[in-house]
Amino acid sequence: MNSKHRLTRSSRRIFTGVLGGIAEYFGISVALVRIIFVILTIYPGHILFGLLVYLLLTVLIPEDSGTTHHSTFWGPGQQSRSRKELHDVTEEDADKK
Repeated sequence: MNSKHRLTRSSRRIFTGVLGGIAEYFGISVALVRIIFVILTIYPGHILFGLLVYLLLTVLIPEDSGTTHHSTFWGPGQQSRSRKELHDVTEEDADKK
């Protein structure tokens, strides 16, 4: 195992990348980690505790600094698009033809 391999939030994320980062760290399927998390959160009836743990992990696990974000929830690359700026724009009335 690489000695510089550390736990970070994944850039391939749905919300914050916590579960994706855990899956990448242990080398297992992201879907499996998400299913286990949902089952452990809902089954015992501690949904609030599961959400608090998720938020705590979001704060404690650092961001992956190597790549841009690719959200699988919004589609690939939607969050990484930059805004376009318009310069020297003039406005004309459509009624004056």
